[in-house]
Amino acid sequence: MRLIVRLLIITLAVGSLQSCVSKKKYDELSAAKAATDQALAETQAQVKTLGEEKDALAAEMESEKNRLNGEISSIKSDLDATKSSMAQLEEKLNMTEAELNAFKEEINGIFNTYKESGMSLEERDGRLYVVTSEPYNFKSGSSYLTKAERDAIDAMAESLKGNANAKVLIEGHADSQKFAADAGMDNWDLGYARAKAVANRLIRKGVDPSQVAVSSRGDSMPIGDNATSDGRAQNRRSVILPNPDLGNIIKQ
Repeated sequence: MRLIVRLLIITLAVGSLQSCVSKKKYDELSAAKAATDQALAETQAQVKTLGEEKDALAAEMESEKNRLNGEISSIKSDLDATKSSMAQLEEKLNMTEAELNAFKEEINGIFNTYKESGMSLEERDGRLYVVTSEPYNFKSGSSYLTKAERDAIDAMAESLKGNANAKVLIEGHADSQKFAADAGMDNWDLGYARAKAVANRLIRKGVDPSQVAVSSRGDSMPIGDNATSDGRAQNRRSVILPNPDLGNIIKQ
């Protein structure tokens, strides 16, 4: 009987010990599971956030791509329009060799007449000049036309009257001698007076005023040495430039 009681006590003690060990393990496992569940939830939240950010970035990139494609298309259209405009402009400005030759012949035909009238046709820096030479230059401080110069201008008038499309620009020049302070004019005024004297003579001889323009260079463009009397005489001059109307050449 005592043996039975002892065995029963031992059995109860072992069962109690096993129950204690199982509960501790369970608690540990439960805590570990809870931590794992929390980490999983946090990871899932992060994955969701990253997915949302990815979708937003993809949408932004698509929008930027569409914007850039639109700008590229606009730039391409502008470039095509510019190329077309440049081609049209080049076509207008590129005269054929025949047109250039005809233009030169027209200019030469107008001004060759003056060569025997005391005037010469010269090319300087790419421009054509009809130049009055000695003894047709002006006297110091004067805009008076000599008889020889009037005869030369009259010959020019006959050619201009025969070609209504011909136009001339008359420049007046002076030497470096200064007027007195109370003279009421300077070399710019004198240059203009000299050019205007030539223009008035042309118009008086029947040239249409619309064919003539005048300007003054004063003493700003000397061709002779103003330190010598001969150089100053060269600078007291009128210069006549062909001034053609190029509208028919470059118009639409």
